[in-house]
Amino acid sequence: MTFDEILATVDGKGSATFPEGWGQGRALFGGLVGAVLFDHLQKTVASGRFLRSFSLSFVAPASPGQVALDATVLREGKSVMQAMVSARQGEQVVAVMLASFGVGRESKVVVEGPSAPGLKGAEQSIALPFIKGLTPDFLSHFDIRYAEGMPPFSGSAAPDFGGYMGFTVPPETMSTAALIALVDTWPPSVLPLLKGPAPASSLTWTMELLDDPGARPADTLWQYRVNTDQCSDGYGQSQAVIWDAAGQAVALSRQTFTVFA
Repeated sequence: MTFDEILATVDGKGSATFPEGWGQGRALFGGLVGAVLFDHLQKTVASGRFLRSFSLSFVAPASPGQVALDATVLREGKSVMQAMVSARQGEQVVAVMLASFGVGRESKVVVEGPSAPGLKGAEQSIALPFIKGLTPDFLSHFDIRYAEGMPPFSGSAAPDFGGYMGFTVPPETMSTAALIALVDTWPPSVLPLLKGPAPASSLTWTMELLDDPGARPADTLWQYRVNTDQCSDGYGQSQAVIWDAAGQAVALSRQTFTVFA
């Protein structure tokens, strides 16, 4: 299924389908989980609203098949609305998203977002290949290119990396849901340090929107750079910035992840 076909299963009544072919180890790709939860919010309680930030907890591994979605408005004021959506398979909650939406308004305070990193061109970057049985299934749907740093399990002397990300089959239109899926395609920032495969996964994920992703073309190759804050005891924290093709900062991302190595 393409990304658009998956979102078409989100019926706005509390049901969606997680597809085959989008796996990541024993779980469904987390970026797709986040995109589906957000799409349900938009179709039920947040139509036309601008997402300012979300916090997503991956409670349990999601698997292909039907998923029940439940959205709730926690509070709605003149400009800001707080909402929550959960995903459940059987008796198990698999993910919960808390989202904040806010209407723009006139302000005397203007601080520009982070400057673009000056990456080498996408054509000169190293494309991450999809190798069935070796790389995660979901990577077949994305175009990931490393412009700096090293890929996972390369035995690098340093963590962190940057590059470009896009869809192999772009959605009909760009959207916040599509950007959510794209940002989570990158692995935990410390995996380049390892010399061989080891399990790792996101525990919590926060993303903040600085501008509307939907104002960009669907085939945009977005720029991404991540930095590790720390990692110990099998848990790490990282922060990343996402820029559009013109170098304008569009989103900030932060994750707590687990590494079993």
